[in-house]
Amino acid sequence: MTKSCVCYTTDMSYLFPSFVSALQARRFTRRDLADIVIIAFGIDTVAEAIFAEACARADIVFMSRSEADIRGAPAMLARLFLSELLPQQYDYFLYVDGDTQIRGPLDDLLLKPVPYGMFYGAPDPMTFARDDTDRQSRIIAAHLASLGLSSADACRYFNSGVIYAERWGWARIGAEAWRIFSSQPVASRFPDQDVLNLVGLPYCLSMSLSWNFPVFMNNVRVSSMISPRIVHYMARPKPWEGTFPPWNAETSAVYGEVARDFPQTARYWRRLRRATWLRHHLHQRYKRVHALVTWGLGAKRQRILAYESGLKRDEAVQGPPGRDVGAVQSVLRPSVGASF
Repeated sequence: MTKSCVCYTTDMSYLFPSFVSALQARRFTRRDLADIVIIAFGIDTVAEAIFAEACARADIVFMSRSEADIRGAPAMLARLFLSELLPQQYDYFLYVDGDTQIRGPLDDLLLKPVPYGMFYGAPDPMTFARDDTDRQSRIIAAHLASLGLSSADACRYFNSGVIYAERWGWARIGAEAWRIFSSQPVASRFPDQDVLNLVGLPYCLSMSLSWNFPVFMNNVRVSSMISPRIVHYMARPKPWEGTFPPWNAETSAVYGEVARDFPQTARYWRRLRRATWLRHHLHQRYKRVHALVTWGLGAKRQRILAYESGLKRDEAVQGPPGRDVGAVQSVLRPSVGASF
């Protein structure tokens, strides 16, 4: 019985793309190392039957739950409740957003020891822009400052789209994040991610962008140095909606292949109308040039590469990954002010 899982949480809108990513995760994860789990919220009985059967065929664990199981919160907040939702056998989980594709083996990450109470997260792209003087960078810096983050903590602000966590420590982090979120009179710009950073930063260990690679960085000339394993399509349009720069037709074709292999799921594949597709295509071409100029030819790119180089140096000192469960469990809990 495996002690780890790769898990997805979704509602009806992301059910099909989450299934596609989960299929890729199954292909790239050893069965003796981790199960693949999809937890769906608020879906109808027809969708439940279709995806339960498809997941059974694909060796994926499928669970259908009510929004009441996450206190009536939207599905994007379900990650806060994973310690309650997942089957009890799992001590570790790799949470992955549904707007991702798995491009390579996940074993290296899943074999990393996760100290008690801790989790791995990759930096949000905002952290590489906050020190510049252009308008967008000033907006980012102001947002991070508005959260009450110190300059040092703002540099470590993580993206919550991929999280590799020790389950029981995450129970405390998720509960406190939900308490803060549900007591806020007004939602923040990135509501779940901001709250998770406010609570979780002291317990976050640095993780390579290889495991949470923002697709726009294909425009920044860094992908060959990072070798992405999990590609994250953070903004519209999404790859299941069509082929747009900076990804190719092969990336989007995956969804058609899955729809053919699992034809009952095809009705949940949402694509764009032609007029909307054309507008997105033109906008993505503009964004590709803009990212190359503002990110790929300046300090932002150098910060990304410096971050990755630093992680590689640290890993070279630590040696190859390998989980010693006894050693992991014995690590002391960090203080709230700890940093890593």
